Amino acid sequence: MSLSASQAAKKLGVSSRQVRRAAASGRIVAAKVGAAHAFSQRQLQALERTSHRGRDWSSTTQEAALDLLATGATTMLTSTERSRLKQRIRSAEVGVLAGQILRGRVTLRRAVSDEIKKTFRSTLDAERGLSSGGGLGVLIAEDATRAARRARLGLDDSGDIAVVEGAEMHRKVLEAMALFAYGDARECSAAAEWLSAAQRAV
Repeated sequence: MSLSASQAAKKLGVSSRQVRRAAASGRIVAAKVGAAHAFSQRQLQALERTSHRGRDWSSTTQEAALDLLATGATTMLTSTERSRLKQRIRSAEVGVLAGQILRGRVTLRRAVSDEIKKTFRSTLDAERGLSSGGGLGVLIAEDATRAARRARLGLDDSGDIAVVEGAEMHRKVLEAMALFAYGDARECSAAAEWLSAAQRAV
């Protein structure tokens, strides 16, 4: 079931303008019905889990943060900038961090069958002992749109597969963030644990 901007705003406890701004900035995806927006429950859940105040990070900061979370190092920043970013990563709430990094990178899609969906099971599911049935599948690719088309995944704002644009070296971090934002309660909790550990290790 889709909600209008005013219904979504009421559910989130914010203004309609803030919800429309979130859609315009890429924080969440909304279907356009004429001049109005239609929001899925899953998109609203993601917005609620990843909302943050302040300016959005630049693409360079996003990539450097992904490098630091995935490998502990980055060559994209000066040593002073790197130290500041490490501090920001360590002190940020998981939702804020996921919101900053996932902005504009995720589309939700739906697999045509359960067999196809199983091919997109997250590595975090296996690591954390989450069940393989149901839940959210995740596809990480540098050209996410092309990869989704090749896999025959249809666009669906309440879909069961998060397609995330990103590099293979950042796979685990991006999977955890997608599960945190779009997954069910168990996936969100497991992803939050994993991401908290990654933040402390930076």
